[in-house]
Amino acid sequence: HDVREWLLTHVQSLNVDLFPPASFPRVLQEVVILSGRMVEAGHRASRNLHLREHRAGDPREWAHEGLGGFRTWTRFLLSPRQVASLSEATDLASVTPLGQVARFEVATVTGANTFFCVDDTTARQYALQDWTRPLLPRTRHAPGLAYTHADHAAVVAGGARAHLLDFAADRPDPRRRAAPLAYLAAGAQAKLPDRYKCRIRTPWYRVPVVAPGAVLMAKRSHHFPRALVNEAGVTTTDTIYRGRLLPEAGMTRHAVAASFHNSLTLLTAEIEGRSFGGGVLELVPSEISRLALPHPDRIGDEFDRLDRICRRADGDGSESLVEETDVVVATRTPGLTRALLAELHEALTVLRELRHARG
Repeated sequence: HDVREWLLTHVQSLNVDLFPPASFPRVLQEVVILSGRMVEAGHRASRNLHLREHRAGDPREWAHEGLGGFRTWTRFLLSPRQVASLSEATDLASVTPLGQVARFEVATVTGANTFFCVDDTTARQYALQDWTRPLLPRTRHAPGLAYTHADHAAVVAGGARAHLLDFAADRPDPRRRAAPLAYLAAGAQAKLPDRYKCRIRTPWYRVPVVAPGAVLMAKRSHHFPRALVNEAGVTTTDTIYRGRLLPEAGMTRHAVAASFHNSLTLLTAEIEGRSFGGGVLELVPSEISRLALPHPDRIGDEFDRLDRICRRADGDGSESLVEETDVVVATRTPGLTRALLAELHEALTVLRELRHARG
């Protein structure tokens, strides 16, 4: 933020030249070159930005005016027409920040997920059944928009770490049984009590388990984030955020999940989030709260159908889910037309491809 403000205050005719990975010898990352003329004392710099993308065989050049008031400049990687469409959509009365509908928070922090998250074989081997809670290990284990009891049974049968160990004070003492005590001893031998999150707990193995969320969303995603309805009531670790609905918003959890996977919301996810290693999109709760969510009329009626589409298309990579959600949202949301959503989908594709190229 400070760097952007300094540039807008002290530099005239600000230019940004963008070079994709491997544009220069022995340079694997993207390269961004900033240039411009320093403003003389007493003069005000213009808040304009001129961008050039140096892609082989397909160069692109565009400009933006009036850059104030934004947390990041990611939106300016889009054309002025696309930015105008984004502003038009977010200004609609039928679109609000997601934070006014649901609150997403960090879930259970174990300090050692590979120890406290166990598969069914390990739970049986060490007789840990009295201390297990059902766990969704990763959102890739959820094939649809709802994570059901049947889905969880399939994940358990598939050998995933679908149990979270909860050695709460109101449960039996694991040290009084030979097999659970042996499991704790193995953790101690691996020096888990020395890890920070374990070290500050008494005893080190008593994880403060957070209640399950009504809606779940991964911290990181490859294609796009998904909002999942937690019908199985499973808990999650800090790799998956837990969401609770705000009663005053008047949207059900099924309505939120049915509306979420539209081009506007996913575009704002690309703008508010950031690229993690390998071109992965990462969102923190404060960024999730700023995502633009449409309020389509009776969108919850479409949940089961959209859930089936998501399951057929293998979840996280489902472009058909986005396309069908756009159709539903356009027919049920005043002002959010098919043409506008098509423009937003084009913008979404631009930012997503730039992110994936970093991987």
